[in-house]
Amino acid sequence: MTHMPQAESHGEHPPTTIREYVLIGIVLTVVTAVELWVSYSGMSFGLLVGVLMVLSAFKFAVVVAMFMHLRFENGLLWRLFSFGLILGTAIILALTALFWNDRTDIVGGVPANAAPGAAAPAKH
Repeated sequence: MTHMPQAESHGEHPPTTIREYVLIGIVLTVVTAVELWVSYSGMSFGLLVGVLMVLSAFKFAVVVAMFMHLRFENGLLWRLFSFGLILGTAIILALTALFWNDRTDIVGGVPANAAPGAAAPAKH
């Protein structure tokens, strides 16, 4: 019989404990509750979008660092995920800017400032 050597654990990160997972869950729950409160707070749209984006970025960082264990990995992975976050944020901001002054309702009906009795645009 040959003896199989045990895998050495050098380079391994310490395991995340149940207590840490519970604390992470509590933090994410509180941040989500703050997001809900902010979304119904009545603040201006520009400020609302900014606050929600910051809170979302924070939650992204917590999930990536803790659940994906990137805090223990090579810095290249952090840079890749950060690039993804920045790219996603840029796309959301570009779409928001593109449709910022869109005055039609959700289903493409009559604009709110249209003359009384105006017909809805033709559906194609």
